[in-house]
Amino acid sequence: MVTNRERMRAAFAMDEIDRPAVIGKTVLTPDTFQRAGADPVGLFDRPKDLVALAKAAVELYGFENWEIFQIWSHTEFLGVEIEYNAPNPYVRSSPYTLGGEFEAPDMDAFLKDPKIQNVIERYRLLRKAAGKDEAISGITSWGPLTMAGHLVGTENLMFGIATDPDEVKRVIQFCAEFNAEAYKMLLSPGNVDMLDYLAVADPTASGDMLSTEMFVEYALPYNQIEQKAIRSTGMLTELHICGDTTDHLPFIAQTGANAISIEQKVDPYKAYKLVGDKVALCGNVGPIMPLLEGTVDDVRRETQKCIDAGFRIISPGCSIAAASPAENLRAMAETVKQYGRHIPRGV
Repeated sequence: MVTNRERMRAAFAMDEIDRPAVIGKTVLTPDTFQRAGADPVGLFDRPKDLVALAKAAVELYGFENWEIFQIWSHTEFLGVEIEYNAPNPYVRSSPYTLGGEFEAPDMDAFLKDPKIQNVIERYRLLRKAAGKDEAISGITSWGPLTMAGHLVGTENLMFGIATDPDEVKRVIQFCAEFNAEAYKMLLSPGNVDMLDYLAVADPTASGDMLSTEMFVEYALPYNQIEQKAIRSTGMLTELHICGDTTDHLPFIAQTGANAISIEQKVDPYKAYKLVGDKVALCGNVGPIMPLLEGTVDDVRRETQKCIDAGFRIISPGCSIAAASPAENLRAMAETVKQYGRHIPRGV
């Protein structure tokens, strides 16, 4: 019998699978908090509560990834202050400005940093809780373009593309090179090498914000730096970019990521036609419609479309809305398990 872990790794690696894997994204709902007995305040400082939330998402909804979501850890190491006591955490203050100094941080201190040690501890606990046959996943940083925006302000960064493109590229390069080194250290043996795949999110690289030509210039080479570093450790990777990335897809497939996670704005059949034989596709059931606002039948219909299109990993197109009905989330997982079909080995 195929384990969830075996299926997940095979899906990412473009190997033969009996059916698609099904995963959640940022599953922080009132039901998971209640089941885990966790308090949202100060959550990211408590590894045991994060593990309990991951366990709750699997038990409540039937997802096949035990996920811990902490996307700010690299940014915090660089001295950026994050406001966590908000519905969506945000940058409270940053020591960086566009045109300012960007000195390489002391990487000898990276693994010793208390927040990074906290990250390592939560994944160790996660593997222990999940056991050897379940897939565990995580995310520890924004992608290079998005991270650059968090350091200097996204509006400043985007305006700088028009006024001082070389300076913008300097900031993105700084982020990509730092992240690359951080990933290699974090994924080295004895730290978080027990993950089955690592996710990266670079939403600022969206087709809603960048033309395809701009993506090739300001996002592709820097994501390639990060993906090469992650893959050099033997880790499987997922790259998520928000918005309509249809025209970007042939270039996103060149980043080196094992899997591309796409939003519901992208037609799943077109996505597969463009890159589905080159890279694993992940998505793209809409988190608002149908998962939040639709019916169970709506969810089943949209999930079936992703299955029929050939997606190897079925998931929400982006983060799950906290108020999503439990029956809708379960319907997505149940549809995959009931109607998912065999997928042969890819390229």
